[in-house]
Amino acid sequence: MMRLAVVIACFAAPAAATQDGWPALYDVSGVAANDSLNIRSEPGTGGDVIGTIEPDARGIEVVRPSQHQTWGLVNHGETTGWVSLSFLARRPGQWLGHVPEIRTCFGTEPFWNLSFDGNAIAWSTPDETAVGERLETWSTLNRRDLHAFGLRISPDDEPEREGVAMLSLASCSDGMSDREFGLRLDLLLGTSDERTLLSGCCSIQPPDERR
Repeated sequence: MMRLAVVIACFAAPAAATQDGWPALYDVSGVAANDSLNIRSEPGTGGDVIGTIEPDARGIEVVRPSQHQTWGLVNHGETTGWVSLSFLARRPGQWLGHVPEIRTCFGTEPFWNLSFDGNAIAWSTPDETAVGERLETWSTLNRRDLHAFGLRISPDDEPEREGVAMLSLASCSDGMSDREFGLRLDLLLGTSDERTLLSGCCSIQPPDERR
């Protein structure tokens, strides 16, 4: 793993720290208690209303902004929609030179899911569930769009598996819906005898926040 960290560091280009990266978490702001925030099919008031968000909703993941950064793309059910950023308050301290905390990553063909709670990991596939932990984290010379970490999972009836995860800032689709995510994960996971390369999308949406 150390050798991989050195390779990453050598090829990474520096980027300035910023608070304007995406995806990012927002809280609804300025919407009356008896009203709701519209989700529209396009970034503008001319778009059809395809859903709503509660006036006190928190921890909304905005995947990316519109061209003029006045609307934000959010996931809604199995599709995406646009919400006016005039009624969303960005949480402070995000993207200060690093990727925000990821909460879940998932992929298809094969199906797999990783959930994170600090350094604790919950791993699941159609055939198994296991717990694990996040190990080393490697930075890339202040490059905020690339991040790597090690992990270990411990199935009950199988050997422990270790892996290296590469998290990158990139548009990502789960391949089964019209949802869009702003983070991609490439995971090399296995034992010393056999390793599998998995790819999927990640979300920073807190599981316990209100939508």
